[in-house]
Amino acid sequence: MIIRDIEKALQQSNCNHWRYNSLSLSKQALVHACRHINTEKETCQVLQLGGGDSALFWKSLGDLELLPVQATIVEHHPIRAKEIKESLGDVPHVAFVTSSLKQLSEEEWNKVFDNPAESRSLWSAIGQHVPENQFDHYCIQNAFYADLGQLSLSRHSVDVMVVDGPHGNGRSLAYPLFIDTLKPDALILVDDFDHYPFLAHLGKIYHYEELFREIAGNRRWVLVRLRGLHTHKSMR
Repeated sequence: MIIRDIEKALQQSNCNHWRYNSLSLSKQALVHACRHINTEKETCQVLQLGGGDSALFWKSLGDLELLPVQATIVEHHPIRAKEIKESLGDVPHVAFVTSSLKQLSEEEWNKVFDNPAESRSLWSAIGQHVPENQFDHYCIQNAFYADLGQLSLSRHSVDVMVVDGPHGNGRSLAYPLFIDTLKPDALILVDDFDHYPFLAHLGKIYHYEELFREIAGNRRWVLVRLRGLHTHKSMR
């Protein structure tokens, strides 16, 4: 995509009340991701983990017909989910999913990373429910979205995955859990990538090429492109 079109979508997002603050996903991260999207494809399938007002950006891209996009947004916090859903409205190219969280033991974490191809079949039988009063704990360990059955994503369909939630180290679980959903050359945008060993965890499953990273104040994100599967070994 060209910068001019990306800026149009950002401007439209602002008009739709994008509450941009220090905790928001960097707009520059979205610019770099869009610059690397292959616009020759019929539809760009986006999976965004962690709602945030950046969901409005994908809405604007479709509304303005700048990119044929189909976005799935996942959020765990019910109040934030309600606010974002109201801002998005009812649009056919954005699916918004509210999911509870579950927390894995160390043994269960290793089982998922040791068997990424089987991780989705294991998912319903492992982990413990996370109480809602812990949803905002920034240092929660091994927690991820519990209700993955709500996601209607076909095999090898996702072109871009934004990893911006949930809190803590558990967002790394996206890598094994979506191994069959991501395209072999998918773009992965990881926010706060150096808060936990997110890239090390990614490298246990995939080969990848780093395209860009930003470390400036509280803006810490990295954009990579997958380059095939890696040998699977546990990582802790």
